[in-house]
Amino acid sequence: MKKGPKVVVIGAGSYFFGRPVIYNMVSSPILRQGTLALVDINPETLSTMLKLGQLAKDYAGAQQLEIIGSTDRREVMQDADFVVNSFSYRNTYYRGLDTRIAARYGIRMCSSDTIGPGGIFRALRELPEVLRIAKDMHELAPAAWMINFVNPTSVLGIGLMRYAPQIKSFALCDGNHMPYVRAHFMRITGVHQFSADDHFPVPPPEKDSKFVLNIAGVNHCTWIIKCSYDGQDLMPKLREYLHQKALEEYTVPPNTKAKPRLNFNYAEQLMDIYGAYPTATSHTKEYVPFFQGYGVSPVIPEPLITFDAFNRAEEMAAAWQKTTELADGKQPIAEFFQHGHGDHATDIIESMWGNLGKQFYINCPNRNAVENLPPDAFLELLCDLDMNGPRPRPVGSLPRGILGLTQQILDTHELTAQAAVTCDRQLLLRAMMTDPLVNNIGDAKNIIAELLQGEREHLPQEWFD
Repeated sequence: MKKGPKVVVIGAGSYFFGRPVIYNMVSSPILRQGTLALVDINPETLSTMLKLGQLAKDYAGAQQLEIIGSTDRREVMQDADFVVNSFSYRNTYYRGLDTRIAARYGIRMCSSDTIGPGGIFRALRELPEVLRIAKDMHELAPAAWMINFVNPTSVLGIGLMRYAPQIKSFALCDGNHMPYVRAHFMRITGVHQFSADDHFPVPPPEKDSKFVLNIAGVNHCTWIIKCSYDGQDLMPKLREYLHQKALEEYTVPPNTKAKPRLNFNYAEQLMDIYGAYPTATSHTKEYVPFFQGYGVSPVIPEPLITFDAFNRAEEMAAAWQKTTELADGKQPIAEFFQHGHGDHATDIIESMWGNLGKQFYINCPNRNAVENLPPDAFLELLCDLDMNGPRPRPVGSLPRGILGLTQQILDTHELTAQAAVTCDRQLLLRAMMTDPLVNNIGDAKNIIAELLQGEREHLPQEWFD
């Protein structure tokens, strides 16, 4: 057996994933025994990431690690153990277009990549490519695991489950990243305080064994449905935490960016409505119609402001500038390690390959972990996993209210995946009308027509035949 895994990264210049995967691959005693294959369709981006990888490898003394790259994934995919999707084509351009067109019809998306017209059309753009990658993988690396790190995570994961069952796959989001998410809630409920410089927080076993944290739902719409310590219900403490943070938000000017803006105020209301704590408020506030601005009474604290594509583009450009300066030696590589961090996907790969027995939140079929949803419901759940894949841990039942919302979101995602594969406009309309944000048939038809035309260059020709 190989000493270390061969990890193929599709989209090596990823805003979120590029530098962290190199950090983990050269730092982990398990991963540095293997091969990192970087793929990017932009030759300059690929060259920069390969230079950074080599510098990091030399600095870390990870000479066992082989780093290779190509603009053609098929050249490096042979015998891969893991294929990680982290690509996105003209991300901010298309998300900005989705946002502007939807907003003209009264739909306000603060993220624009997982629900609403933005989530639906991003899936139409990305799922065909994911399925092409799956086809190549089945031919060249049939034993490998595909880890999808591209949004909309749930739709693309459903698409792989339904339309590429010949490969092994699961989907991932960096939101509920273990052990950090567990440590966060232990800290804010007072169960355990971690030191400020603890980069990998591990609580004392005697406390960890008494702390119950049940999180479940669809990606970007996940909820704490139970939190307790040694039998004491901690949900009231979570509610009080949200209340105090919501009050604090009014003492400073609100964030100008859409996703983090006034999130504790939105989260407090969501917890009061559903009796559960939203773990991804920056997205979940976009999954419900309450904050859209519909109706007569004013929306508290305000209707959602829309996704700021220009801000995201500036952030991505700044991050890439930092990457190029590190790769070119304009900034010392020591800084890469001083301020760097690992990523969720390679944390999971390390645990799977090394049989470390760690638990992670994975997007995969429910398999009866949530008792009142079907076994094939595609959910984000705490899983045990090894090279045989994820096995969700039981969490009980979703409460009414969240259950209905979750089923509606799942139906939207299932219909979106089916529409993306078939290029069927009637199915696309059905997906749009099932979506929780869309409330007018004529508007939905107009949004579809405008987005199909505006994104024609990046959509399959079958949509227009």
